[in-house]
Amino acid sequence: MARLGKAQSQAVSLARRELGRLWMELEGLPAARQRDILLDLLPALCRKYGDIGSVAAAQWYDELWRQWFGDGFEAQPANGFDDEAARGIIRANAGLLFDKSDGTPSDPDKFLRWANKFLDRKVKEPGRLTIQANVQRDPRKPGYARVPSGGRTCPFCLMLAGRGYVYASAETAGADHDFHDDCDCEIIPEWDRGSNHIEGYDPDLYERMYRQARDALEGRHADPPLLEAANNVSPYTVTITQRSGRRRTHTYEPGDPNNLNSLAAIMRRQHPDFFRKTDGSIH
Repeated sequence: MARLGKAQSQAVSLARRELGRLWMELEGLPAARQRDILLDLLPALCRKYGDIGSVAAAQWYDELWRQWFGDGFEAQPANGFDDEAARGIIRANAGLLFDKSDGTPSDPDKFLRWANKFLDRKVKEPGRLTIQANVQRDPRKPGYARVPSGGRTCPFCLMLAGRGYVYASAETAGADHDFHDDCDCEIIPEWDRGSNHIEGYDPDLYERMYRQARDALEGRHADPPLLEAANNVSPYTVTITQRSGRRRTHTYEPGDPNNLNSLAAIMRRQHPDFFRKTDGSIH
């Protein structure tokens, strides 16, 4: 697992390094010209280095599979990167390159920080998708888990890690597809049902922490500061792909027990020593 995480991190580092070199060439150009170049440049970097990450993930899957079963299956890279959707996100954030009509100056440094976070998320996505896609193809029908790989992780990720190994289609995994900026989670297959072979991964502990937070929110018997934290978050939107292929979207408001941002806020306060101070929320 450490090797898989290292390969994905290296792909992100390469993408960020290339962005840094090209960014210097953009300095001095008109803001509109910078935006137009970045609308082509950032998706190209995401696809190029996402492909590297997906190939590395497929090779990793093959090595792991052969340790269990020998030959007979070959993992395939997957990259579902959507150029047009990415350009829409980039265009929305490119306003930072322009001076505003109200006198607010441009902030290209802030845009560059955002672009580096964008690269982190989009370059890692194909590697995660590759693992999920090959779990579906694998004749041995493994489960897969979302496993934190850092020394500490955020409560949102811990809730998903508490699901343990999911023996279901990737389409029904729901929030398992959500990853915040600089997320260090990996998607890991497991062929031995009812067992866990990853050192330091304790889904039972994570699930107990999740249940404690959910009980507090559902029963409304939590301390007022916990409930206040649960209501001071963003709405949480989940999209589920049904068997028919239709996609259904539902938004849970702050304080709803199904709003994972609210549950994460409670977990963070119930177990302050367990979580790092800065973490992501999924919108």
